[in-house]
Amino acid sequence: MLIEQRTYKFKPGTTGEFLRLYEAEGLALQREALGNLLGYFVTDVGELNRIVQLWGFESFEDRLARREQLWRNAEWRAFASKTVALIVSQRSEFLTPAAFSPIK
Repeated sequence: MLIEQRTYKFKPGTTGEFLRLYEAEGLALQREALGNLLGYFVTDVGELNRIVQLWGFESFEDRLARREQLWRNAEWRAFASKTVALIVSQRSEFLTPAAFSPIK
């Protein structure tokens, strides 16, 4: 399994607005296309105004195909256009579970 960790940094005071929009309009669309949501987190201590998402994929090719499917969806593009101004930065990392990891 390939795990993608996506970390978004938001303008101060806008994380709650993003979460409301995402839950109402984006989550179902993203789950439908990407499939395997492993976790969704908001930072409380340390560097604030961040959201971390963990998505599981069978392979890098699976990830590419699913993300392409997501961006072909006009509803997703409309959602993204509402939230892009809230985001300061975005980082994507691929994580491979160790043999003993509870997430395989």
